[in-house]
Amino acid sequence: MKTKKKTAAVRFFFLTGIALLAAAAVLLITWQWGIRTWDEKTDTYVHTIRTIIPEPQGAAIEYRSDNTMPVLSLDGVDFAGILEIPRYDSALPVCNTWGQPFRYPCRFSGSIYDGTLKIGAASQAGQYDFFREISVGDSLYFTDMEGNRYAYEVKDLRYEKHADEAALMGEEAALTLFIKNVYAFEYIIVFCDTLR
Repeated sequence: MKTKKKTAAVRFFFLTGIALLAAAAVLLITWQWGIRTWDEKTDTYVHTIRTIIPEPQGAAIEYRSDNTMPVLSLDGVDFAGILEIPRYDSALPVCNTWGQPFRYPCRFSGSIYDGTLKIGAASQAGQYDFFREISVGDSLYFTDMEGNRYAYEVKDLRYEKHADEAALMGEEAALTLFIKNVYAFEYIIVFCDTLR
């Protein structure tokens, strides 16, 4: 009797283990497929934005009476511009409103026009997937929906447990990026100055 119960228990645990492994494989495949799909959508959005906006021209931060950033709506998502990091061959559309789909970097606060823009995203593929390699001295470019292209250089990197207002305001910067490292439960905060 005990042997039958033991055999049934072993069989149950063996089958449960196989079911869990199969579920994990399905989740991994679904996750990888989702990443590839969003990478393709990212490229499509960047291409569409570049096609619609005027030819990008170099711009500098200057006084404006209205610092509201114009947006372009694509598939129900409002985009404020394109963030480019040439060293990593990365061009990303930036959503205008925090809380829109987090598959893309989003404007957290501020404006490109007065040097207060803060953009957040996660380290997953299709966003700031180059986050481990970014370093001081890297060049970044932000192009708005009017074709104004602003040039920046990374001046400092910080690692923080939270991306709260105190952490984001830790340094004076013309552009601040923050990246949630989904693998280490920390944020990398990137402070940038205008490129001279």
